[in-house]
Amino acid sequence: MKKLYLSDLHIGDGTLKDDFKFDSDLVELILSSKEKAFREIIIVGDGLELLTSEFVKKRGLLPFDQLIDQLDVSLIDVIENRHREVFRAFREFTKSGRLIYVVGNHDSFLLFNEGLRKRLTEFLGDSESVQIQPYYLDREFKTLALHGNQYDIVNRFFKDRRSGELMQPFGDYMARFMMKNFDKCLLRKELPEQAVRDYQNIHPTLDVFQWFDFIRRVYDVDSDLQDEWARQFLLMLKSDAAQRWIDASWPMLKVIEGLFINKHGGMKLGSLMVRMVMAFRKLKKTDNLYKQGRRLLGAEGKKGFRKAMNNEFFLMYGDKAPAIVPGELKGVIMGHNHRHVLRMISSNGEEKFYANTGTWKPVVEMIDDDPRNGFARRVELGYITIEIVSNEFLVESKHIKKLSGLRFSEDTLDKKTEWNSVREIGMRV
Repeated sequence: MKKLYLSDLHIGDGTLKDDFKFDSDLVELILSSKEKAFREIIIVGDGLELLTSEFVKKRGLLPFDQLIDQLDVSLIDVIENRHREVFRAFREFTKSGRLIYVVGNHDSFLLFNEGLRKRLTEFLGDSESVQIQPYYLDREFKTLALHGNQYDIVNRFFKDRRSGELMQPFGDYMARFMMKNFDKCLLRKELPEQAVRDYQNIHPTLDVFQWFDFIRRVYDVDSDLQDEWARQFLLMLKSDAAQRWIDASWPMLKVIEGLFINKHGGMKLGSLMVRMVMAFRKLKKTDNLYKQGRRLLGAEGKKGFRKAMNNEFFLMYGDKAPAIVPGELKGVIMGHNHRHVLRMISSNGEEKFYANTGTWKPVVEMIDDDPRNGFARRVELGYITIEIVSNEFLVESKHIKKLSGLRFSEDTLDKKTEWNSVREIGMRV
């Protein structure tokens, strides 16, 4: 009665956007899970990096429906070819265990194309041992595993208010837009490859302004990168896809938008607004997924539960909320925000848990929230295990934390250091 949960591996196609360098670590985890008789492995979304693949990049900014029509199995084939040992390990595990693959936002193409799902299933095992699902409601363990982008206004599917048409998440469109229009500007600069990789992993995204300042000091890069990014961001906001998202999600922004996009001085006002949004995100550091987990577990009453179960959150992820009732769940497991968490939650006198599996993708963050300290690259190879011991749930949070490429000062550019630490947290509920 043991199950392993992990997410946000972002296993890619071997190009510059593929940051998955931990094949041997993952293979070891999968095979050790088989040896320890784990019954299931659950990937809680974004197992593959399809959104920023070369396949998608070459198709530019095709409308979402046209992009979907062009999907073919080569999108999966090239990833398997680059990470064969990982797929071989999964096939070995599924000879005796079961693999549940929950779809996230960076691999959401799987929701639209049966051919992609079938090819991925073949590489992971077979149709008997592999299931690809929008979320995983585990009646046996009384847990719900879902990626979490459903609760992220920027990264969930939405419907056009006027036409009712299903629209691609705004975050996905932004990634495609910047990949087409800004990446080439970054690649023209004489930067180390790792610095170019770091750009795509800055968290939160809008800290990119401080990151540009940092690399300008460290690598003596022209300051126009910042202006070019802001210019492309504003051009993106003018696009039809962005306009429809603003209209559907934040209609009040229409008034502000008219000031900074269409009027004289719009570029300066637009840049100012981006900075204001960045400052707001820093002030509002609440973990929204944890809050939604509390709601799903009934810790915020029936009203909170109903809010979390809004069918609009689950467009394309089953198109309706999971079939659960208040108080039914023992635990909720998510991914998406790349924060490794395990927390006990008290709900109506019963102890439950919220877990986030974290990510295997590098995260580039400001050191101590101070841009003068520079940025650090963090990797946490995290996962959650759940087993039933003497009629109790034993939930354990495990991860290996790696910090590398730390810059101690601007005159020690060639010096690097790396620390590895293994951390385990367990709780019984």
